Amino acid sequence: MSASENVQTAPPVVTSAPAPAPRSLTQMFRDLDDGALAATLLDRPDLSEPPPTGFSELASRATTRHSVSLALQRLTAFELWFAGSVAAKRTVETEQVVATYAVYLRDDVRAAFERLRRLGLLWGDSPRLHPVRALASVLATELAAATWPDVPPAPHPPDVGTTRQAPRLVTKVAAGSAYELLVRMEVLLEHCDHLPLRLRRDGAPTSRDVRTLAGLLDVPAAAAIAHLDLARSAGLLGLAADERDELWIPTALFDTWQDRELADRWCNLADAWFDGLPKAGPRWVKELALSAFGDPDEGRVVTAPELKTWLDWQRPRRSGRNDRQAADLLDQMAMVGLSGLGALASYAQLTDVGQLSDLLPGRVDQVVVQADLTAIAPGPLTVQAGRDLALIADVESRGGATVFRFSAESLRRARAAGWTSAQVLETLQNRSRTPLPQPLRYLIADLDRELPKPSASLDPHRRGSPTQRRAGGWTPPGDAEPRVDRDVADAIVQDLRAGSEPSAASDPESHPDTAIAATEPSGIARAPLAALREAAETGEVVWCGYVDRHGERSEAQLVVQSVDEGVVHAEDHRTRLSIALPLHRVLAAHILRSGR
Repeated sequence: MSASENVQTAPPVVTSAPAPAPRSLTQMFRDLDDGALAATLLDRPDLSEPPPTGFSELASRATTRHSVSLALQRLTAFELWFAGSVAAKRTVETEQVVATYAVYLRDDVRAAFERLRRLGLLWGDSPRLHPVRALASVLATELAAATWPDVPPAPHPPDVGTTRQAPRLVTKVAAGSAYELLVRMEVLLEHCDHLPLRLRRDGAPTSRDVRTLAGLLDVPAAAAIAHLDLARSAGLLGLAADERDELWIPTALFDTWQDRELADRWCNLADAWFDGLPKAGPRWVKELALSAFGDPDEGRVVTAPELKTWLDWQRPRRSGRNDRQAADLLDQMAMVGLSGLGALASYAQLTDVGQLSDLLPGRVDQVVVQADLTAIAPGPLTVQAGRDLALIADVESRGGATVFRFSAESLRRARAAGWTSAQVLETLQNRSRTPLPQPLRYLIADLDRELPKPSASLDPHRRGSPTQRRAGGWTPPGDAEPRVDRDVADAIVQDLRAGSEPSAASDPESHPDTAIAATEPSGIARAPLAALREAAETGEVVWCGYVDRHGERSEAQLVVQSVDEGVVHAEDHRTRLSIALPLHRVLAAHILRSGR
């Protein structure tokens, strides 16, 4: 056997043909795998409400000016620069752009283009992308207001948090603030239970009530309003009405909130802060601010100027952007107990609050009654003890130990709620660790010498008439952004796959009569709107069958400019004349493509 006969021939290498580039944004969405499509819905939550019925509808929503504007708010300064640089182009050769900045930005440029593609602001395959038409018009203001810089901003966020604090000390200080918030919130709600806040015609509390509440909580007036907003956002404070005015009183949810463990109660308030205080921005802005601190174990201290620089790079187009936003965010994070000493607490992400539970004091059910008509609670009271003391005494000061003061007015409040002097005396004897002083006994006995006063039309005690209490909470105003949970996004993806309309490749395009017939119930292509919108994005010529103004069937080959407010704006492919065609006259449409 010759040597040549011993040589084995290598098997042929089988290579799969590369996937064809998507011909439209609709096709690109359809070609994404389930995980990538769900990620797009999570990044652009406005596309999910209501759930789209098909990929054409999804693409149509994604190319509206409003939706594109919302998507641009998700871009970093680096990504926004590339969006503005390519917005007016018909086609972007990505490798040419990469080569331009290859010295120091090669991977970052590719990542920016991929981010724009995954958001649906660019469509196509990675080597060749096409901006959606609305991108240029939405960015027109920025492009006209200033010269777009030739060199993009830094591809990575600025460094923040060069100063450090001990992480354990940070968490202890933050836990103290969290406990302060719980005490203040309970004092606020008990106060509103006994003396409901009357609202002005504009729906805000009176200045006098705000000053009273600020003194009671020992905080500035602005912070008192923030506590009110937080209580409303958490559903603990709601609207009621008497014969004349609207009032704020605790909701039925307050009763169940008090029954929960302290850490769980705090989580409810912290989550309400993320969603319900629009002054510092919507939830995603607050979550972005928390990410500036990095790992809480590093103890990074972030200042207001640093946070502003961070946010300006991360989301340069965010709504509500102003110089005070960063300072407001840091102040509110400290008030809520998410931060301490300027750094982030270990439990701030709300994923595990076990450490907070260990740092909060245990509940007590007794107080120390003193001869000066005060009582000291050495820790947070149990639910029933707190209700008893709040009804028959007023909070004088709070802190690690809350001080209550008894007065003739506070005892009359208990009488108005239906308590007898004997019940008041028995309750205090059970709640006091020390014998009741004689002055307090005399004050209680004086209740029997006074004529009972008629109770108010609105029963101040929570165990009163439930019809005067609103079961639900308050929906926060402002710029809250729609949110989509992962399971919802996954469900929408599955529905899109299950009800996916035929792709553009299967549309009848060979003969106009076929397209006209497709408008019948037995036809195939029943979505001319989808074809027109796709043609507006791709710039391809579309055959259109329609009814003219005389009621006769006609046809034309169009270059579609836009489909807005029920009108197709286009140019005749042959004559170059502009056409405005009412959408309800269109019978059928399909894109004319070669190679079929």
